[in-house]
Amino acid sequence: MKKKMVLVILSMAMAASLLVGCKNTSDTSSTASTESTGESSETGTDAETEAVDTENASYLVGFANNSDTYNYCAKFRTYLKDVTEAKGISIMVTDAGGDTNIQNGQIDDFIVQNANVVSAISNDLDGSVPALEAAKTAGIPYVSFLTSVSGGDEYDGYIYVGSPNTDAGKAQGEYLCDTLPENAKILYFTGEPNDQQYIDRKQGLEDALKGRTDIMILDEYNVQNSKDQGMSTAEDCLMSYDSFDAIVCQNDDAALGVIEALKSAGRLDGSIKVLGVDGSDDALQSIKNGEMAMTALQDAKAQAEAGADIFEQLKNGTNPVDIKDSYIPFKIVTSKNVDEYLGN
Repeated sequence: MKKKMVLVILSMAMAASLLVGCKNTSDTSSTASTESTGESSETGTDAETEAVDTENASYLVGFANNSDTYNYCAKFRTYLKDVTEAKGISIMVTDAGGDTNIQNGQIDDFIVQNANVVSAISNDLDGSVPALEAAKTAGIPYVSFLTSVSGGDEYDGYIYVGSPNTDAGKAQGEYLCDTLPENAKILYFTGEPNDQQYIDRKQGLEDALKGRTDIMILDEYNVQNSKDQGMSTAEDCLMSYDSFDAIVCQNDDAALGVIEALKSAGRLDGSIKVLGVDGSDDALQSIKNGEMAMTALQDAKAQAEAGADIFEQLKNGTNPVDIKDSYIPFKIVTSKNVDEYLGN
């Protein structure tokens, strides 16, 4: 078993736990697509890739994005492609549209096309295991961004790059402890239970709320980190509960859906705090507008740079077992500091 070492790049001023929150499995196409079409392999995934001269590439990386429809994942994808190519490394990029089977097939395609490294914002803790096993069988490294894959620690070629998700939930909980009135009641909107991000962010929130035993979590709803489901579920909750003080979401898309529901109901008056995770451009603007209360921002650029550095180390012959996992701290964003991050 590979002995994992944690590289903490920066310490945070506040404790703070990516699906992407990049995980966004609703409202997406069942086929993968990107800028220009490539040939699909015998896996039958209909995967499309950006045009890359794979035959003449001296070193080739494959990256299967979770879903380009989610703001944070799209931002990360752009950063990763740019910083990787700036190092003279060729990279194929695909979009799985939130579909685990499609993503697994795309990674199979990378292997067929002789990629030296495969990587992904892995779609599912257990569902992505076949992709990890395929890389292991091929004897090539698997770099998982933002989300983890079951059994990764048992493969010497597995490397993780992301942010400590427990910290995101902890930051949300600490914010609630500092700002909510006595005997406050909250609702918790989550992603898929079989996602390590879900598990870690919930644990962080619960740990932080131990500091305020008077705060009650009324209920938890799986909105699949989707804006539409966040909105419809919030609409239902506004009719079902006499009162509550906050809706805590595991990503920004769901939080923005909640904001839309509060607007429609005429309840966007600050009496219900809405919290998210990721720091998407839309979420930052919502905070600036006085709508969302806070978000735990994932540093997409720093994560991408850490990934490109790992690709470069592998290209230069470093044994993957000697490469440390990389953890990039979250940054807490509220109305007090949102201007520092808007437009970045």
